[in-house]
Amino acid sequence: MLFQLKKDLPKVGEFKGERFRKPPPFMMWSPKILLFFCLTLISLFIRQNKSYQEVKEEKQLSEIAYLRAQINPHFLFNTLNNIYALTLQKSDYASDAVMKLSKMMRFVVSDSSKDFVSLQQDLEYIKNYIQLQQLRLVTKNSILFEIIGNPLNLKISPLLLINFIENAFKYGVIDDENNPIKINLEIVEQVLTLKVENLKSDEEFSDEEKSEIGISNTKKRLNYIYANRYQLSINETVDRFFVELKLELND
Repeated sequence: MLFQLKKDLPKVGEFKGERFRKPPPFMMWSPKILLFFCLTLISLFIRQNKSYQEVKEEKQLSEIAYLRAQINPHFLFNTLNNIYALTLQKSDYASDAVMKLSKMMRFVVSDSSKDFVSLQQDLEYIKNYIQLQQLRLVTKNSILFEIIGNPLNLKISPLLLINFIENAFKYGVIDDENNPIKINLEIVEQVLTLKVENLKSDEEFSDEEKSEIGISNTKKRLNYIYANRYQLSINETVDRFFVELKLELND
């Protein structure tokens, strides 16, 4: 009986059938140590996040440069084709075309690698491109091109607009005054709106000749450089193609 009573008594360190457990080490730390530990963790997190953002930005800049490098030869190839057509026709406009090409290539070589150029420079490039296209057309009124507003003191990422305009010439009917290619650029304060409309050509293009890569690259550049600052609408009907881009520019 005495043995049974001793056996039933709670042992040292027991209370109501449970043992007292030694508290975890961190509960024995002083408030200063805990504060230091928390601040260290926060500091490490901030450094890691900063490093991640720097790597991400470097990757984006590298990809933007890569996208530009893909676009530039595309312009040169199409422009040389235009001049070649003029020389075959023994056109008197061939020398003028070479001069315009020289201005365009100077812009491509000297300025297209910059993050931003003046809007005036970029519009001058577009004007030269359109005039170069007009040189080989019989019907001059088959292209309706206008710029409304003042481009002064505004900047834009170079060669961003030209792809949408170039596609209208490549895939559209380009020598029909009843169905002209319409290119409208309007500048209101810092917002630029580009509208392009063209009648679709019946000509069939192979996958190699199509320039979806150019449009895809332009969309990527818009997302990188003008995130949440642009609206792009690309629509088509049975016989027509429409593009509208609204872009908030830098000053």
